[in-house]
Amino acid sequence: MSAPVTAVELLTDPARVADVDPAALPGLLAQLTTAAATVAARLSTIAPKVEGQAPSGGGDRLLTAREAAVILNLSTDFLYKREAAKAFRVRIGNEVRFSLAGIQRFIERHRGR
Repeated sequence: MSAPVTAVELLTDPARVADVDPAALPGLLAQLTTAAATVAARLSTIAPKVEGQAPSGGGDRLLTAREAAVILNLSTDFLYKREAAKAFRVRIGNEVRFSLAGIQRFIERHRGR
């Protein structure tokens, strides 16, 4: 019996997915999804560099529901309808966006619960 394929091995060689025990696939997918959401959250905090433009000091970015849902691993329906998401929901006319800084504060407040 061979050792289970890890997320790191799968990232290094995606073809190894054929070697993964089917019962281990949900857990492996959860690990990879969490890693992807973490990378997306980090990437969203980095402002694109534009020549001749001074860096902004705001530090916040407004996300679409889909972007926020990926970071929080929640449904877009939850983000639009639940009271818990109200703290980082931003309405601009008929549009609804979600504050990245607000999401990060929400995560920090709820970490370890």
